[in-house]
Amino acid sequence: MAKQCVSASSGPDGKHRNWFEGRRNHFIRQAVADFFGFINSFHQLYAEYLCCRNPAGSRGDIDLLGPETNEHRLKMWDRLSRMIGSETDKGQLWELKDICHLIWPEHDRRHNVHGALVDWLLGSVFHEAMKLKENIYLVNTYGPAALRLRGLSSSSSICLPDAASGRPRLSTMVDVELLIQRIGVDVRRQMEQIGILLGQATYILRMMMPELAANPLVVRLLVEEEERVQALWGEDTDAVLADMFAGSAARGFCAAARSYLAGQWYSQALAAYNRAIACDECCEEAREKIAEIEAMPGNKETHCRPMHVHRGIANPGKQG
Repeated sequence: MAKQCVSASSGPDGKHRNWFEGRRNHFIRQAVADFFGFINSFHQLYAEYLCCRNPAGSRGDIDLLGPETNEHRLKMWDRLSRMIGSETDKGQLWELKDICHLIWPEHDRRHNVHGALVDWLLGSVFHEAMKLKENIYLVNTYGPAALRLRGLSSSSSICLPDAASGRPRLSTMVDVELLIQRIGVDVRRQMEQIGILLGQATYILRMMMPELAANPLVVRLLVEEEERVQALWGEDTDAVLADMFAGSAARGFCAAARSYLAGQWYSQALAAYNRAIACDECCEEAREKIAEIEAMPGNKETHCRPMHVHRGIANPGKQG
């Protein structure tokens, strides 16, 4: 299903809000999936940023002004442009910020502290990213010219208005290199600040997982995206589900399986129930449902829908 994004506004009769509440589980699942995707995008951006290290520096400090970093700076700006987008063509981060604000609106923050924190942290990431994009643009556009201008003004007779006027040299009036260096310092601070904010958001989102146990779409997402779960939280899906379902990962896999069955995704349901058995050999629900699914006539040919395999259990889509 194509990604949906809706405005937080609603009409006088509240129809829009009622429509959203009826699909709340879907939008929460979308927010978690988008967060996974954005974290991956930021890691790629940060890897490009680390390529700007100065190998001659004693500590491998980031040097954004060297000509050898030009290609990496351009790639950083390109990645930021795609991540942020514009008001008419919102990028990954902009959509994530909007959907979090929609799910956890300001008037509801007293009742959902974790959601409010995630919304606030991602809003802060968005504003830092906007400033970072502008500073990367300035360094890319004016940095090389400013450094050349400084070199010319210090080694030739560039003056205002001429050498005989007695007025100060341009290099004594404006230290263009210092200005660009300060922008470079801002870039480094903003990159680190975004990393810190995302680290906090990652931690809060993990703390929220038990609160989302009743959302089968989120449970399915965790089952389908095991590699990202491991990369983000340093835990396997079994451990996260055990935390969500009172110490029983099998209950979590059964919850995912029931959701797959409701959407007639029989092969995915079977795989989830098998995972439940692997966690708890005495899981009666899993044993009964496995027998029922395997007994279905034409199971493999008729009842198993096409699927996109990620790892372990296939991903049948965002709904079903």
